Amino acid sequence: IYVNELIQSYHVQTLIRVGTCGAIQKDVNVRDVILAMSASTDSNMNRLTFRGRDYAPTANFALLRTAYEVGAEKGLPLKVGSVFTADMFYNDEPDWETWARYGVLAVEMETAALYTLAAKFGRKALSVLTVSDHILTGEETTAQERQTTFNDMIEVALETAIRVE
Repeated sequence: IYVNELIQSYHVQTLIRVGTCGAIQKDVNVRDVILAMSASTDSNMNRLTFRGRDYAPTANFALLRTAYEVGAEKGLPLKVGSVFTADMFYNDEPDWETWARYGVLAVEMETAALYTLAAKFGRKALSVLTVSDHILTGEETTAQERQTTFNDMIEVALETAIRVE
């Protein structure tokens, strides 16, 4: 996984992921920026690592707070909360309603591993995500929109990286 290489080969201390996600909350809209505070997952990575026990992968607080401050200064409609990291991109039997009922904001594919590896190696990590589609409503952005209209998350991530040592 690229995070291991960044940490072990290049000695990266701070990792900020920018990416997309699918919303599962009614009050989260397409193009909203989500700061992933924590990540639940269906992956067995942590269960194997922790011998069947659950581990709660979480963001670095300094990065999370700084990203929130940056977004607020820009007047962005930020959402902060938990995401679900899925192993499968297309799941024939998802249960998003249950996850939504427990406050999970969106679904993506990398945050749980990123936060777990950052914790293992004593590094800082944060996922900054743009909602590209809404799983409950079916609303989605086009491929062209994904290439040209997701600048807010990139600006938040870059400014956060500049401000946090």
